[in-house]
Amino acid sequence: MLTGRQDNDEDEGIPLSPLIDAVFLLLIFFLVSTMIRKINRDIDIELPESTSAERMMPSDDNYVIGINEDGDVFFEGEETTIQSLHTEIREVGVKEPDVQIRLDVDRDTPTHRVIEVLDLCRFNGLVNVGIRTYDEFYNTR
Repeated sequence: MLTGRQDNDEDEGIPLSPLIDAVFLLLIFFLVSTMIRKINRDIDIELPESTSAERMMPSDDNYVIGINEDGDVFFEGEETTIQSLHTEIREVGVKEPDVQIRLDVDRDTPTHRVIEVLDLCRFNGLVNVGIRTYDEFYNTR
């Protein structure tokens, strides 16, 4: 007898393999995009070593100011001048006065340049400034 319906037709449901593929692609995209952000903020410098530094977890919720051994200044990984840095720091101080500033300084940087940048931060009301030092747990040479 024919009933009009065959016994091997079952309700297929929603196929999950395309959904799983899409989720993995999104995961890979977000992992790669966050790594690129970290790479762009760092500059190539030799960090000073410290035995008494307070260990803090790395954070992306801060602004990064870098100074290389020649005294060149970088803001968020982009080279800038002291005058431009002053303008950018002033804007940050107005928008987010409690924001953290991470200062990446080469061990051979002239001291007067470091003091100049610290004074700029203090002048613009940014007092939550930390200087990054070499730590074998977080850094590699």
